[in-house]
Amino acid sequence: MKINNKKRKRYLDPGTVLLIKQIFLGLSVFASVALIIFSIWHVTRLEVFTVDKVSVKGGFTIDKSLVSERVASELAGDYFRLVPKRFAYLYPEEDIKESVSQISRIKDVEVKRISQHEILVTYDEYIPEALWCKLSDVENCFLIDDQGLAFAEAPNLLGSSLVRYFSLEKEPEISTNITSPENFTKTKEFVYLVAQLGWFVTKVELDGADDVFYTFERGGEVKAALKEPVLKTIENLQTIIESDEFSHLDPGNFLYIDLRFGSRVFVNEEFEVVTEISTTTASTTEAFE
Repeated sequence: MKINNKKRKRYLDPGTVLLIKQIFLGLSVFASVALIIFSIWHVTRLEVFTVDKVSVKGGFTIDKSLVSERVASELAGDYFRLVPKRFAYLYPEEDIKESVSQISRIKDVEVKRISQHEILVTYDEYIPEALWCKLSDVENCFLIDDQGLAFAEAPNLLGSSLVRYFSLEKEPEISTNITSPENFTKTKEFVYLVAQLGWFVTKVELDGADDVFYTFERGGEVKAALKEPVLKTIENLQTIIESDEFSHLDPGNFLYIDLRFGSRVFVNEEFEVVTEISTTTASTTEAFE
């Protein structure tokens, strides 16, 4: 009998081969992903790519340390527990803007990286122009800027260092304009110009029909229309108080002067009698309410 000593070749089952290939492929992918994650984790923490300085510029009365604290809070932590927020190329610029903007009296926040390690935060400060108060509670007021925008609750201010504004159609609210910036500018212009005559406004009341009512420190009120040019309104007022008949008018000795009808001006010195005078003809007649 002849014996065959040749060894038989063994072949793996195709299913087993496929499984092994899939295992090796999975391990390779896992190793690659792990390597990438480790590289990202390590590289983004290198000192050369880390923001470690924050500069703050802007404003006059706001404590800059308060701004720095807000920025530091936004830079703390990581994205998905992987990339630190202090990584120079992915720092949270918009989040910093939003957080700093929430500080009372701050506006127009800008954030930019000025070097590999430093970001600069700049901002402007709202400057109080006047007070916007509730009709039902004159002590409950908001500070408004030169555009008539309410930007912060006002402390309990005494005296008349800031003119108090009131609106008949809406209540004061943060980030709301009491009227259009154009109309607010007109009221400021009137307040400034009439002060040159020695008449000091302490209260401005606006209605929904573009009429405005100015109350003076010693009493009396001037009614005006915002549609009329301010200089024309002032000219009509001057014409009245410089006339012989009304040269005695001064805040405190009249109830109101109504300048809303162009050259026809109504003067009320008493509760019952209203005097109408034309600034173009200088003639006067008496009318009764």
